[in-house]
Amino acid sequence: MRVLGIDTSTKYAGVAIVEDGVVLAQSILQFMASHSEKLLPEISHLLEIMKIPLETIDYYAVTVGPGSFTGLRVSVSTVKGLSFVTRKKVIPLSTLEVIARGLAFVDYPICPILDARKKEVYSALFRWEKDELIRLKEDSVLKLEALNGWLNERTIFVGDGLNIYSEKLTQMFGEKAIFVKSSYSIPSPAIVAIMGEEKAKEGKFISARDLQPIYMRKSEAEIKFG
Repeated sequence: MRVLGIDTSTKYAGVAIVEDGVVLAQSILQFMASHSEKLLPEISHLLEIMKIPLETIDYYAVTVGPGSFTGLRVSVSTVKGLSFVTRKKVIPLSTLEVIARGLAFVDYPICPILDARKKEVYSALFRWEKDELIRLKEDSVLKLEALNGWLNERTIFVGDGLNIYSEKLTQMFGEKAIFVKSSYSIPSPAIVAIMGEEKAKEGKFISARDLQPIYMRKSEAEIKFG
């Protein structure tokens, strides 16, 4: 089984190809230009250098949120187009769960945090139990202080929200807060594809017409114009 994984939920754009649990190729780029200008060319480039015809991709996996409204629209619309052309199914994934999955088999709860602006964050809570990542809290948009009601033990924080809120989290939780930065804060397209393959085997896929981004709140335009 071949799965193409795509993520543009943050300022990074990532594409990966996984076959039977093996990562064949992965590309992660930070763009000054919009994702819409680079995503399709990067997909084409990866398929070309790996000599993988598009029609041999069995499923498309994509992060559908939370994250950048513009980035989510780009990846969802791209996957819809690819799916319609090739008539293949798609697997939608949570950005926060993909980030948490990148910290494999740690002993503490994992709390991914993405900057949602307006002094809010996108967050959720997960924990590894043996070899399975268990969701403890659903994806939410909230004030940082609301995490006080979630956490009562040492917790790993990860995600681009740490660039803004790590100091405040230290004030809130002290030594209970463990920070993981660098590449772990970026949603991995390889993990997107691997999770997509797992869910495809479980029959957890949808048609392109049902694929929608998950924004978690209204956009500025929706608020302004009702």
